Amino acid sequence: MKFGIYHEKLPVDARPKQGGIYTLLHQGKPVYTAKIVQYSGGCWATVEVCESLDTTFPYKPGDTFDIRVAMYEFVAV
Repeated sequence: MKFGIYHEKLPVDARPKQGGIYTLLHQGKPVYTAKIVQYSGGCWATVEVCESLDTTFPYKPGDTFDIRVAMYEFVAV
């Protein structure tokens, strides 16, 4: 029996572009505007927060961290 890791993948047209600035929505709610610092089409991207839109998320402008791309929707700014 062969086992593999299941990966959630976004459709090609829904993936963010490296260097782009997007409003990121988590569960349909805007949480921050961020620049995609590094992304090569996989499961993870490094983002830099431009503006925090939700006070329940602990990030502030200038913070850089990794996100799981499939957990967010991306709206180009």
